[in-house]
Amino acid sequence: MDGKQMIIFTPAVLALLLALPQYSQLYSQSPPVIMPVSEIRIGMKGHGRTVFKGGRIERFDFEILGVQKNHLPGRDLILIKASGGPLADTGIMAGMSGSPCYVDGKLIGALSVGFQWEKEPVGGITPIQEMLDQLQDVPDAASARTPLIPPRLSPTRVIRSAQSGEMIPLSEVMQMPEQSMAVQTLPLLLHGTQLSQEAMACWDGLSVRFAGAIAANAENGGAGEPSPIEPGGMAAITLIQGDVNLVATGTITHVSGNRVMLFGHQLLNLGAVDLPLWSASVSTHLASYMNSQKLAQMVAPIGALRLDRPSGVVGIIGAVPKLIPFRVGINLGGKRNLNFSFDVIDHPVFTPLLVSAALTQTIISHVRETGIQSLSLQGNIKIASQQPLIIENMSADLSSRRLPMYLGGMLQAIYLNPFERPVIEGISINIKGEERLDLTAIAGVRPLNARIKRGQTLPVLVTLQNIQGVRETATLNVPVPLSAKQGKAILQVGDGLSLLRSDADWERIRYTSLAEMVLLLNGTLKNNYAYAFLTQAQDGAGLRGNRIEGVPPSIGSLLLSDGDTSANRLQRRVLGRAAMPLEREVQGLLTLEIEIE
Repeated sequence: MDGKQMIIFTPAVLALLLALPQYSQLYSQSPPVIMPVSEIRIGMKGHGRTVFKGGRIERFDFEILGVQKNHLPGRDLILIKASGGPLADTGIMAGMSGSPCYVDGKLIGALSVGFQWEKEPVGGITPIQEMLDQLQDVPDAASARTPLIPPRLSPTRVIRSAQSGEMIPLSEVMQMPEQSMAVQTLPLLLHGTQLSQEAMACWDGLSVRFAGAIAANAENGGAGEPSPIEPGGMAAITLIQGDVNLVATGTITHVSGNRVMLFGHQLLNLGAVDLPLWSASVSTHLASYMNSQKLAQMVAPIGALRLDRPSGVVGIIGAVPKLIPFRVGINLGGKRNLNFSFDVIDHPVFTPLLVSAALTQTIISHVRETGIQSLSLQGNIKIASQQPLIIENMSADLSSRRLPMYLGGMLQAIYLNPFERPVIEGISINIKGEERLDLTAIAGVRPLNARIKRGQTLPVLVTLQNIQGVRETATLNVPVPLSAKQGKAILQVGDGLSLLRSDADWERIRYTSLAEMVLLLNGTLKNNYAYAFLTQAQDGAGLRGNRIEGVPPSIGSLLLSDGDTSANRLQRRVLGRAAMPLEREVQGLLTLEIEIE
């Protein structure tokens, strides 16, 4: 919100944190004495460490029920029945994941599995050796590699989706059937409010559960003594932080030097990552037969998560994660201005989802979720070594989700490019909201001349009708080049999305670099403009992601025959076009014939 103060993570802050008593033991951890699965026996007694309230680490007891061999291919699960603390009422809670478990003083693994609807605190432990084997290769620096477009996700599919104002579903981006996605359902806690259904819809296809936290962040006056960075301590990983915090919380299993191991299961199984790591405190716990959980809050930044594997996650204390600043301004009917600040993780798959979810939640919280409304969006995405990607769109209907989907689709197109790793430097947008429908339909089109000579301009009268039925007339002047062919031409007048959908050449447009992609996206037809296109059924040409307009046939023939792989043979030739910006959404498409002399 306005005036909200953020913790800035600097080396000085880190030095101060590490000087505090609860962090001073960080570098004195000795290697754990471990007990392999082969020595585990039914009936053995042991204890675990976790945080039930505040930042204090407490002990719980357990009895081993057995070992489930090959719980997953090549992986075992130690089954236990726990007792102590609130567990008789809550069972195994979400947030206990990573709690280190010991038998005879030896570390056997991390509590990682609970069961829905359980009446007793029965859970599963990930063996420590599996965690050590899978999490030993932690990079000192964040990886500069970013996945490019997956082989089965075509570049034209990505561009088409973005230009249509849509996001490609997560299951399609990740090329996985919905039922096989993330086995572990780790709650992601949105602090301060429950994530709306509209915002959660951005994550359809991923097995992630959302839960609203009841406590404020400690930095904003919430209660919160951070738990120590040692086995059993509470930690948080943020995906968004700022005016919305989307946080996954869990328990520290083991600390070695400046490496900290958590969870005993995956976060999202992303491999090499660069995510903010925070100390955490537990506000309270919520008992539920369905799924009990700790309600935790982030307290202070301590490092960066660098590895996310099926058997756990690993962070580096003192590392500074790269985050993308996302700034949103909202003007409410010209009467109030609100400013919001977010920092979002940099990831090719999840950044578009997070940005879309944050914008959806912001609109719903301060404009409205459903009902008559008009929202106009303007801004840009700054990309290193590229022109800014211009963001402009408008939505006049009952849904608040269209503009966030449009912004997310544009980000998807940039991230999922097949040419180079994009470096997103920042996202800045402004939204104007009105509680009315600023909607205009194209009700009629009349050219002033049914026949037009080459080299002249064709005036086209366009009749626009608003939602109340009030009509107005505007003129679009379409140039007719000297290179036009005598005979019939097609005049199309409509909004950007309708014209895009009617374009038979959209799949034929090719581009060969990220710069050309940005150029193509910046040329996307908008839905708050009325356009007029004059075309002929003659081979056209495209170059560097854009259609060449008004080019003489002789020059077009040269472009299409010189062997340049960046040229495209198009089915129709665009002679000329005109555009008229409007402060409302335009809908409709009308087509008629023109005779060129």
